[in-house]
Amino acid sequence: MSGFMMKKNTGILIALIMAACLLGCGADETKTTTVSLDKKGKIINTIYEDFGEEYYDISELTRMAEDEIALFNSERLSEKITLGSVDKISDGTMVKMVLNFETTDDYEDFNNTTLYYGTVQDAMDRGYEISSELIDENGLKVSLEAVENNKNNHIIITKDKSVFITPYNIVYTTNGVSLKGKKEAVLSSSTNDEIQLILSK
Repeated sequence: MSGFMMKKNTGILIALIMAACLLGCGADETKTTTVSLDKKGKIINTIYEDFGEEYYDISELTRMAEDEIALFNSERLSEKITLGSVDKISDGTMVKMVLNFETTDDYEDFNNTTLYYGTVQDAMDRGYEISSELIDENGLKVSLEAVENNKNNHIIITKDKSVFITPYNIVYTTNGVSLKGKKEAVLSSSTNDEIQLILSK
């Protein structure tokens, strides 16, 4: 799951964001919830969701987001998350929210999900098991030798089903992941609980 979720809040805002995260994207592919990582692991999380006029106006939604982020940051004594923007689009009920995370750990904690970004070797050292069922861009199963040869490459391991935008080309993926270009993966197309993406460097 990606997006705006705090375990201490059980309001309708959280329920709607969770729905956006679980679906990964809406019918309009130009309004897709994305998790974009840079080379250092910083994240820009862009969330699209239809909140409905009857629930929140934009100022109230912005205030709630700011309060949640302030609480999270205060518990960690530093600015781990910032609110980029909250905007209404489309017919006035669709909302675009942009959150900036300093690290993947912050994203994990805020969203109560799994998200690792680092080298294959470091992932193994931390106890992650690299899948033996990864495939290449042609849908062919990747050999264990190929994985061994890519231990210095970066890998993304997550249970989030958003669209991921990566800092390097994607070379191997969990079965079912749909690629859109070299650096964009639609994770909601896979039925696997955990997704792995091995990158080109």
